Amino acid sequence: MKQLFRVLPPLAPDYGGACEIMYELGGLVLIHDATGCTVNYVHFDEPRYHTKPSNVFCSGLCEIDAVMGNDDVVINKAIKAAEELKPNFIAFVGSSVPMVVGTDFYGIAHDCEAQCGIPCFGIDANGIRNYIYGASVTGLQFVKRFCGEKTESRGVNLLGFIPMNYGDLRETEIIKGAFTDVRHAFSYNMSFDDLADLQNAEGNIVVSAAGLEIAEYMKKKYGMPYTVGVPYEHILEKIIDPSGLKGRVLVIGEGIDACSMAAAITGKYGLEADALDVFEKKSAAKYNLSSEEEIKAVAAEYDVVVADPCFTPLVGKSKIIKRPTVSVSGGVFNT
Repeated sequence: MKQLFRVLPPLAPDYGGACEIMYELGGLVLIHDATGCTVNYVHFDEPRYHTKPSNVFCSGLCEIDAVMGNDDVVINKAIKAAEELKPNFIAFVGSSVPMVVGTDFYGIAHDCEAQCGIPCFGIDANGIRNYIYGASVTGLQFVKRFCGEKTESRGVNLLGFIPMNYGDLRETEIIKGAFTDVRHAFSYNMSFDDLADLQNAEGNIVVSAAGLEIAEYMKKKYGMPYTVGVPYEHILEKIIDPSGLKGRVLVIGEGIDACSMAAAITGKYGLEADALDVFEKKSAAKYNLSSEEEIKAVAAEYDVVVADPCFTPLVGKSKIIKRPTVSVSGGVFNT
């Protein structure tokens, strides 16, 4: 019962991260569920959905097909939709019910590609792991499949750069603007053709843990160096209200992002600042916690806490500096 959330909402799941990293690549993304997970993703986890629609669909999984393991149904639906939409790829994304019955998404993708000739991917998401995992394993599959030979070395890529990391698209743009000479941001305002050009950057900058495995792979395959972090010292005042910063500061969020903000607070204001990663159990953050009791205990040791408003009951209304984050509160504080 230790990991049961009574105050915090469910954090962004793996299928959300998987879908988000594919969102602008011109594919056909099919979430295999009975609509619940698809609605959760498009309405809460994807800030671009209402202004920049994409081909994200629900398979309409029914009870008998789930129990009998009738994979032909979802394959036929995908092929029929692809005939009209002409996608660059087809991705079959898992959810909780297919996990229970042991659906083989890699097998479904293999069979579908053999029938239609379109590159197909199986994303074995289950709705239990976090969005970082989903974005990471999906992005790595795409880099391995579509990145070819390196022909030049110019600019930098931002890896793990997805709007779910931040509060809204305005903040996403601000953070992207903090970097110079950006070749591609994987995956925001990036096309399918850009995907096949990632290897031609000079190096990579990992802005969230979703980009770490991709950066490691590209370092081994292409010799591309990478650094980790976000230069918040240049944009901090545009992201949070710094007037409330004092004493000891705790930043709660995704590990790399939170560590970057904590470092900026220390460097710019001379305050002691630490990070708490609520998504990964092992990261560079000082604290890697999953239970609300532990979060509450750690936060009590600090004078100020920078976090999504959902953390207010755990850290105290008087000392929180609010920084809404889609991966925590699903954009409800930005409507």
